[in-house]
Amino acid sequence: MLSRGADSAAVSHAASRGGISAEVFSHPAPAARGSFSTATRRRLVMVFRRSGGVTPHPRPANRRHTAERGARNTVTSAIGGWAARMLSVLVTVAGLLAVTGGPAAAHAGGLTATDARGRVVSVTPAVPGLEITAIEAGARLRLRNGTSGPVTIKPGGGTATPALIPPGGELTWIDERATPDGRTVAAGETVQWTIPLDAAGTEVTVTGALVGEQRPAAALWWLAAALTATAIILAARRTRRADLLLAAAGTIAAISSIAHVIGSTLAVESAPLAGTFLSAAGINLLAWPLIIGGAVTAFRGRPAGILAVCAGAALTAVFVLPDVTSFHRPVLPFEGPAILERILVFLALGLGAGVAVAGAGVLRDLAQKAAAQSVVSGESGQQVAASVAAEGAVRKAVGGESGQQVAASVAAEGAVRKAVGGESGQQVAASVAAEGAVRKAATEDPGQKATAAAEEPAADT
Repeated sequence: MLSRGADSAAVSHAASRGGISAEVFSHPAPAARGSFSTATRRRLVMVFRRSGGVTPHPRPANRRHTAERGARNTVTSAIGGWAARMLSVLVTVAGLLAVTGGPAAAHAGGLTATDARGRVVSVTPAVPGLEITAIEAGARLRLRNGTSGPVTIKPGGGTATPALIPPGGELTWIDERATPDGRTVAAGETVQWTIPLDAAGTEVTVTGALVGEQRPAAALWWLAAALTATAIILAARRTRRADLLLAAAGTIAAISSIAHVIGSTLAVESAPLAGTFLSAAGINLLAWPLIIGGAVTAFRGRPAGILAVCAGAALTAVFVLPDVTSFHRPVLPFEGPAILERILVFLALGLGAGVAVAGAGVLRDLAQKAAAQSVVSGESGQQVAASVAAEGAVRKAVGGESGQQVAASVAAEGAVRKAVGGESGQQVAASVAAEGAVRKAATEDPGQKATAAAEEPAADT
């Protein structure tokens, strides 16, 4: 059996080498080899818990909770700021459009939704080779001069008049006397208009009409857009895979926006299609790749793609806002049924806004999970090895082994901790030597051998 002095010296040296407070073994050694008393076992467990050791039922250390809370707070504040800025942008753009009348220039080719459809009724007197037609639902007039002399459009039609068209020439223009833009025409009402011409000295009168059409129920379309956005937000909170939901909804919004721009482009007859499409697409040329690329990334299991989807969806919702005039006017600058245009607009607006708003919460949840996983997986091998060794020491103490055996386990912990921590070979050897000294002291009775063996590594280091 070890003497009290030899046991204390060996244990103190091993505990200091292993980085474990000597407080754990400050109690008197038992008089005879055997198990610890119940009070001593409880004291050992409580000391290990206070010092961050591992118990038979481990729980996360305080530093882990602190790191997770810090990561969550940082992510929450960042995403919350992003959502607030995105909402302010949406409100600002909507306000500017309402104040400046932005929707009037929002469609492809500068066309607008109107109350009436224009057409040319007659040309009096008829001149062979002179052709005048209304295009783009009456928004513009086109004159082809197939006569042998010049044709002059007399003033009174705005900045485009007067105008001279030479023989064989052609002119497309907006005439304020004939355009339905900016006019309120009731459903079923017909408004006549006339434009005077001079065809090589002959007075010609062009007569046309604006025919009013029934306005749609705007409130229902706004309600459809609002319900769509709300449904996305609520579904994102309830479903387990909200990232996939937002990716799918964002993709539908992008497809709706693309179809809307294509239909609006095809309705323009007075400009080249390629240039008109690029002009009509505008910022969507950035939003569409963001949404589609982000959705593909999200479907492949990478949460980072949702950020791109949300950003693209927000841009889509902002850019389609001017086109909500289709909810209020019956005649739309769209190559296709008017109801199809309204469906595309409310899908792009409702889904885009819903994804942008719901995305803040989904991104926050994904970032918190990533932060928690990073904290858990970021524990070093040194901490793991030390925890395992400390757990072994406590289990031995609780299981009834002697103080000498617990000291040997603590010494082994010190050796493992220093080895994993990357210390020099000399230090590791010293730790191993300390462990050997304690084990030797545990098996030999003479106290002087244990004391000498425990002091020898300290002198080497």
